[in-house]
Amino acid sequence: MNNFKYILSYFVLPLLMTFNTYAIFAYASENEKNNQEETQSRIPDLKAGKWEPIYSMGKNLFPSVVISTITLKNGGDWDTESNHLGENWGTIGIAVCSPKDNCSINVEISSDTFIKPTTFIGTLPKKGITYFIFPDLKYEYEKLLMVSQKIPEDLTFKVSIDRKADMDKTDHIQVRSINECVYYFVDYDGNSVDTPWFFAAYVNENHPYIHRILADALKAQRVSSFSGTLGNIESQLEEINAIWETLKKKGIRYSNITTTDDDENPELATQYVRLIGQSINYSQANCVDGSVLLASILRKIGFNVSLITVPGHMYIGLIFGTNEDSFICIETTMIGNYTLEEAIEEGTNDFTENESKFLSDSDEYYEYNIINIMDARAMGIISIKDSLSHQL
Repeated sequence: MNNFKYILSYFVLPLLMTFNTYAIFAYASENEKNNQEETQSRIPDLKAGKWEPIYSMGKNLFPSVVISTITLKNGGDWDTESNHLGENWGTIGIAVCSPKDNCSINVEISSDTFIKPTTFIGTLPKKGITYFIFPDLKYEYEKLLMVSQKIPEDLTFKVSIDRKADMDKTDHIQVRSINECVYYFVDYDGNSVDTPWFFAAYVNENHPYIHRILADALKAQRVSSFSGTLGNIESQLEEINAIWETLKKKGIRYSNITTTDDDENPELATQYVRLIGQSINYSQANCVDGSVLLASILRKIGFNVSLITVPGHMYIGLIFGTNEDSFICIETTMIGNYTLEEAIEEGTNDFTENESKFLSDSDEYYEYNIINIMDARAMGIISIKDSLSHQL
């Protein structure tokens, strides 16, 4: 561990974890994407008493979004909008134009497999105003967790306006893989929405396999115990290195598999992210996979860890030291072929070079984010359960 003296003397940075908190957890953004000069509203032009289904992420149901936002404490950009009714983070609903003041409305949404019949009962305050209603849908969570590839699903909408039932409508949608993380979309009103903090849902500090990784590190006598931030700087680096070498021993290698169905869609951006069990089983990890894997283990033993995003790439950063006043970054794609010292040097150099971009509030640097996992958990973003972890 003598090589770490060089890292400690030069690459340890001051505490930087709070730089971009406002940008990470804001729901909507004014960012303009290079391939999208202007977004167009999808709100239908409705006559009084008419309604249509609406979707915030196209005709898609993303299990990762549903699962990770179950306990989300903060509302969306529409939190205070009087014409948004129902679930703040709903992505499936209806638009309806009220035919009179204080008009009663009853909306039921269900699907063949993944959504139990869910009803919203309320009042539309003003005549001629279009309202957006998102029932708090009752999902079949365990079924959503098992979706490994895109499949079709039929949605049924039943609406009564002013106590008069309208004709039911059925829409065909796509249920996407649990591995697809949405980090940008254009909502039903044409707003550009950046959601990089959804990546925090793939960090799973309670995954059962983490205990085995730590046990293997101890068995190999790389360290005698794991105390996380309770130890001094040298012991903390030794513990991180023990985990690094254990993952290397398990054959984890970098794999640049990131393609999803939305790579050419200017209004929806997703990233394929392996769950921990998949990375371990197949011994492969792209930059995001490796980052959420290592972040999960380090968070388990007590480190304050963050996912660091730059254009087209991700690595991790963590606070450590006796007073938690130091910060290093680790380039996780180097797992398997490089030492931890080299990975720290690579990751920390990149962070240092881009420090002003993380600090900037300019829309130009919207892809530079520090996604602190502790803050994400406090916000209500929960881990996605690995339903196949028992097969490891």
